[in-house]
Amino acid sequence: MSEGEAYLDIVWRQFKKNRLAYFCLWPTLGLLLTAICAPLLASNVPLVFFDGRETIYPWFSSLFNPAESIDFVFNMALVSLAPWVAVAVTTNWWQRRRGVPGRRRAAAVFCEFLLLTVAAAGVFSFAAMRPLNRFSLRDFPTEEFESHGEKHGVYAVLPFGPIEQDLDSRFEGPGYRAADSRAVTKSNQHRTHWLGTYTAGEDVLARIIYGTRISMSVGIVAVGIYMAIGIVVGAVAGYFGGGPDMVISRVIEIVLLFPALFLILTVVALLGQNIFYIMAVIGITGWPGIARLIRGEVLKQRSLDYTLAAQALGASHRRILFRHILANSLGPALVSVPFGIASAIITEASLSLLGLGVREPAPSWGNLLHTANEDYHRWWLVVFPSIAIFITVTLFNLVGNGLRDAMDPRLRI
Repeated sequence: MSEGEAYLDIVWRQFKKNRLAYFCLWPTLGLLLTAICAPLLASNVPLVFFDGRETIYPWFSSLFNPAESIDFVFNMALVSLAPWVAVAVTTNWWQRRRGVPGRRRAAAVFCEFLLLTVAAAGVFSFAAMRPLNRFSLRDFPTEEFESHGEKHGVYAVLPFGPIEQDLDSRFEGPGYRAADSRAVTKSNQHRTHWLGTYTAGEDVLARIIYGTRISMSVGIVAVGIYMAIGIVVGAVAGYFGGGPDMVISRVIEIVLLFPALFLILTVVALLGQNIFYIMAVIGITGWPGIARLIRGEVLKQRSLDYTLAAQALGASHRRILFRHILANSLGPALVSVPFGIASAIITEASLSLLGLGVREPAPSWGNLLHTANEDYHRWWLVVFPSIAIFITVTLFNLVGNGLRDAMDPRLRI
């Protein structure tokens, strides 16, 4: 360890030594980028459409008026992506000239992206602030086909929407193209369904791409909820001890008695299918493990000299706990984040497989498996979503293993 090297710098250096975990980190970030850029990868709304009289841009308007709330948040992240790149390049150049370490520059750039996304979502969450979507009722592929070349558009890489229906192409296998078997009625029917079609002719690949949004959002939001609860509750229990510690410990034991899956099933039965209920229940039932980890670390840090020195100098309990002790106690809890995201993704997929997860027609990997469960001859609805779930969960677990090893001082070289 070099002189003056920060703890996070040590962890990052150790993490990079684990080649497998370091390699898996970038595909994991790629999954998040796929979720953000899904409308650029698959959409039946053209980026640019020439209708003979004028040039219009319906795709941009559609970003502000999606059918699902989750899509709106990710669309705002996509809208913020271009300005963020400009701000990030400028900030990184300025901080680099001032000698700011790379770790702090990366943290600043990440925070800027979050702030821009939250700001965009906050501003455009009001209907009055959104660009009017004058094209919501138009079927551009049909218009383009019927115009015989007078109208044409520039589409995404995959010109199919996740809920775009083609009832004459139901449950077709991978590589299917409508032009091979019947007269087409839409311009995008000349394109190949690489992974086959779904119940109403929806493109499976488009649904898998958009399903990344649901899986990532469930994992990140649920883990964020129980991390916030667990850190605060565990820190209070470990720092104050005595009565508060005893009460919180008993509450933790009671919460551990409730199995998350059965509690979710109960909530769904009472309140109906909603992705936000799933996030909330996973978050509310997942915090005891984090609280126990934080409690143990805070108990250890509370007896160290720097804590006693801060108390002798008259620092408040809040400052000692949240400014000093927690900064040195978060390591074990952070290790559990990748594992928690993987577990939440599996939980959501399991619920959707049972028909109790995300409500149709919202795209979900588990919904594809649920439909395939009715007839296993539709093998593509089993294989491809299963591969997506397996790859995603494996990546997060491998990253978590690498982070755990990097934070273990016994493995440092």
